[in-house]
Amino acid sequence: AVAGERTYYFDDVKMGAAPIVAPNAPTVTTPVAFCQNTVATLTATAATGNTLRWYTVPTGGTFTTTAPTLTNTIVVSTTYYVSQVNAAMVEGTRAAIVVNVNATPTAPITTSTISYCLNATPAALTATADASNILKWYNNPTGGGIGFTTAPIVSTAVSGTTIYYVSQSASSTGCESPRAAISVNVIAPPTAVNIAAAPYTKLYPGLSTTVSFTGPLVSGINYSWYKNGVLINGQTTNKTSVNIDGLGNYTLQIANSNGCSTTSNSIVIGDSAQSKMFVYPNPTNGLFQVRYFTETSNLKPRRVVIYNAAGALVYSASFVMFSGYTAMNIDLSNKSTGIYVVHLVDENGKTLSSEKILVQ
Repeated sequence: AVAGERTYYFDDVKMGAAPIVAPNAPTVTTPVAFCQNTVATLTATAATGNTLRWYTVPTGGTFTTTAPTLTNTIVVSTTYYVSQVNAAMVEGTRAAIVVNVNATPTAPITTSTISYCLNATPAALTATADASNILKWYNNPTGGGIGFTTAPIVSTAVSGTTIYYVSQSASSTGCESPRAAISVNVIAPPTAVNIAAAPYTKLYPGLSTTVSFTGPLVSGINYSWYKNGVLINGQTTNKTSVNIDGLGNYTLQIANSNGCSTTSNSIVIGDSAQSKMFVYPNPTNGLFQVRYFTETSNLKPRRVVIYNAAGALVYSASFVMFSGYTAMNIDLSNKSTGIYVVHLVDENGKTLSSEKILVQ
């Protein structure tokens, strides 16, 4: 339409498939951490329609389409690689996943067996964790949900055995140890205990009686006798002998091998009022006792006066009474042998009783 010269250009055009484009690396999380002795499977996210390929090397190597399952038995850091392949079988670059296997703590230190007596006051269970680690308590050896961080206090209301479990978790990694077992035994004490005295429950000088356990003898039982609530040292059999110096309230405590005990009824061994004055041993080597009943509600002082066979005074002493038959200990060992007359005098000078004694 316009006069003049024109220049035209042309190029080759090749008709065929679109250019091949490789996919990007799949989406991964790295690094990832697992606890020792656990089983874990690696994961990655491919684009829609693409397939994952897993490697143990950054280039080359043989792939697998199955994600690696890790048993994590060794504390180590390992790197795995994953790529994705599109529908045209074009493989993209590989993404690296760093896997850190953290150490699992050992089970905490515990006392494997704890025993309580029935209805005893228990304490909270204890265990020792490594520094900075956290204890977790369970009712089951495995599983059982989230462990309690507060140690349980056992019940002692019923006899029997209950097993508790405790682990420790590393505060830095959360890796939890195996569980240690603690067996708590609640032990019943021996059955009811009864004691009785025979042949007497009231004594005067020269008499004795025996307080005995009336139940059947059982092996492994420990016997502890008490007088007026105080342990009698050395009395460890099922009976105890009582004389005039042992008047009081007696009880028996029996305990099994675990120390669980039961206390008996009480038996009172008292004094028997007698108007007789007791002088013994007779004959004597010079050391003897004088005893005379005094009402415990009115313990008046007493005086012992002693004459030899010639009528000469050889001994005189006053005594404060502490019980119905307080012992008045006399020493004539520095006197010559022979027969002596012992007089017991009250605070008014009245002679209460007289007896002869032979000093040999």
